[in-house]
Amino acid sequence: MAAPTGTTEKQRTPRWLLVFCYALMGPACAINGAFVVLSIPALAQFGFAGLIAGGIAGAVAGLLPAIWMARRIADGIGGKA
Repeated sequence: MAAPTGTTEKQRTPRWLLVFCYALMGPACAINGAFVVLSIPALAQFGFAGLIAGGIAGAVAGLLPAIWMARRIADGIGGKA
């Protein structure tokens, strides 16, 4: 369906750009999640499993900055910045 007159169509962010940005942000946030687990003494009781869980939680949380970064890059590539 065509966009009404006077409005712009919103382009989808290319999937390859989303994957690329997550490849950058996912591990970075996972490392930060593991460091958070290491820095909180109350989480020491969970040991290695807690460290892994913190890393997984960080990797999942890394989706948000990856999506944001991919959209910003796509806007810059498209000339709409």
